[in-house]
Amino acid sequence: MIVGIGIDLCLVERIRRSLRRFGDTYVERIFTEQERMPKGRQVDQAAFYARAFCSKEACAKALGTGFSRGVIWKEIEILQRRNGVTLQLSGTALDRLRKLIPAKRHASLHLTCTNNKHFAQALVVILADSDVSKKKSFRQ
Repeated sequence: MIVGIGIDLCLVERIRRSLRRFGDTYVERIFTEQERMPKGRQVDQAAFYARAFCSKEACAKALGTGFSRGVIWKEIEILQRRNGVTLQLSGTALDRLRKLIPAKRHASLHLTCTNNKHFAQALVVILADSDVSKKKSFRQ
């Protein structure tokens, strides 16, 4: 059962300007140490952070709070690795997720994000899955 959907689109140039203007202060305010771009990685830094930024926004929308009611940037962690992207919640964001999920169900979060030269986009879907142990097998 879907309990939340969030989508966000942002201009890569907007993030590029913030990186130029505020530098490390901007990165440290929004992103956890784990989320930060690995040193020496040969990718567009603005595009990397734009994907993470709009993924955080999409998740906050899926939670139904935006960045209010105690949900803060660093509680929504977007880990971009070569083998894919993952989403982890902590603090108030995790508490909010727990409140969205009905009894006897567990949460699963799904994130997809992309970018081109101009835009980054992310979509987050929060599901309340049934208890896996009670699912019937369709194998004969």
